[in-house]
Amino acid sequence: MTYLRSAFGVAVVALALYGLNQVVTLAPAPVVYCPPPVVVRKPAPVGNPYEREVIRLTNLERTSRGLKPLKTNTKMMADARQWSKVQAGSRMHHSKMGYGENVAVGQETPAAVTRAWMLSPGHRRNIMSSRYSEIGVGYVQDGRGRAYWTQVFR
Repeated sequence: MTYLRSAFGVAVVALALYGLNQVVTLAPAPVVYCPPPVVVRKPAPVGNPYEREVIRLTNLERTSRGLKPLKTNTKMMADARQWSKVQAGSRMHHSKMGYGENVAVGQETPAAVTRAWMLSPGHRRNIMSSRYSEIGVGYVQDGRGRAYWTQVFR
């Protein structure tokens, strides 16, 4: 087998096929542009695991009764957590942030606080309101490990 190169960059290959001499002209391979791969990343989860679990349980309560799930709002999450910190530093009370709001103190788990809110008519009314479409949840512990919860709606 003999390889030759022409002035135009076309390779000529002489082959012997079945006892016959044939010349095959090979053109350079076309250049194919391949864009970089598209990497789809899920956004980082908002909130800590306890806060996300309260949202999941709240939406489970809503959807089991035919309501739409609430969407997590990053700013509302920060506001709710900040309000929980304020309460942990003083006492439990409602804020004046302008959101629908549930607060609680002492429940150790997301299931316990969600259950407490669902058993309270006023808190349940907030959770089950069809006028809300967004949610934020804040959870902090004070220096003694006591849990403070805030759930806000818009």
